[in-house]
Amino acid sequence: MGKLATTFAGLALAATASVSASAQSPLRPDQSAFRELYAELVNTNTAYSTGSCTRAAEQLAARMHAAGFSKEDARVVVVPGYEREGNLVAVLPGTSKKLKPMLLLAHIDVVEARREDWTRDPFTLIEEDGFFYARGVSDDKVQAAIWVDSLIRFKKEGYRPKRTIKVAATCGEESSSTALNGAEWLARNMPDTLSAEFALNEGGGGRLDKDGKPQFLGIQVGEKANRIFDLEATNPGGHSSVPRPDNAVYDLAEAIVAVKRLGFPVQLNDTTRAFLKQMSPTAPAAGANCDCQPAGG
Repeated sequence: MGKLATTFAGLALAATASVSASAQSPLRPDQSAFRELYAELVNTNTAYSTGSCTRAAEQLAARMHAAGFSKEDARVVVVPGYEREGNLVAVLPGTSKKLKPMLLLAHIDVVEARREDWTRDPFTLIEEDGFFYARGVSDDKVQAAIWVDSLIRFKKEGYRPKRTIKVAATCGEESSSTALNGAEWLARNMPDTLSAEFALNEGGGGRLDKDGKPQFLGIQVGEKANRIFDLEATNPGGHSSVPRPDNAVYDLAEAIVAVKRLGFPVQLNDTTRAFLKQMSPTAPAAGANCDCQPAGG
């Protein structure tokens, strides 16, 4: 993995730096190409209720076809009944018959965004003071753009990796339980599109110092989960003209307030202890100016 992982890390950092530095200096042709791909993806509404992941996936596939990928090596998978929830799957064959593939995974759907709730248009990439504003500029369209742009660069340069590289830009990560989870569907129904020895995906994160030297890179090994509880309150009740002070509505309201006031204690396990032990030496001293930048995530 070494050299190839370093290549992707360099491409990711270069791409991120290029889009954020556009206001300071003219972009190289390859940087402009990435910026255009990234902007097109961000500007495409992929929210579950009003958008289309299929359209975004088709746009990415079209760019890969223009770079030389065949319709088989870069294709959009749409499940019947979920016409707006398409997924891009692509592959760059490697030269080794022994090494198993690597998978570059990212989701292209985004959390719902109503225009009236945003100062700026949530589906228009806007750059102000070195920052990007729009739904999905970070989570997770920047990673999807980097993965696709990387394979396009490799194809144009004629680069043949030893290990086959697969890309999956899927829909359904940010959607409701009624939506199609593209990654799960592909794993169950088209496992060859995702089958790999290892995968690179969102999560984790890291930090660079002011000179761009890596300080740490975190690897995510767990994920949060949710729990749903049904609360039911009963009460003898009475006529509404003589309301009781101990009615069921108030009981439920007090239960919600009690949950709000609850502060769960900090609990460490072997994983979090090991993380804090390894990361703490890299952290700036208390009160010190970090003068650093995030990497990955």
